[in-house]
Amino acid sequence: MGRPKKENKVKTEEELMHEEKLRELEREVIRQVVQARKSQKLSQRVVGEKAGIIRETVAKIENNLNSPQINTLIKLLEPIGYTLGVVPLVKEEEESIEEVTE
Repeated sequence: MGRPKKENKVKTEEELMHEEKLRELEREVIRQVVQARKSQKLSQRVVGEKAGIIRETVAKIENNLNSPQINTLIKLLEPIGYTLGVVPLVKEEEESIEEVTE
């Protein structure tokens, strides 16, 4: 039997923009992880060893070649002294209003 085939659905421009926004959010999280690691003066190897993750995987995550699972990200952050948090997204309309009022 197997899996049903995915339809080749053409994505709308709005869907494509939304996907790009999500990729940018992921890149920003990874940038902050790298910044936190470097602020602690820890190498990828040291963080990887403490997290139980090989250095090559740490490098791939930091270079946006691998998209880490949440538990992997939490493992990477722990030796650096950080964890994940949930923060509200700022809507574009609110950003525009804040820019005008500043």
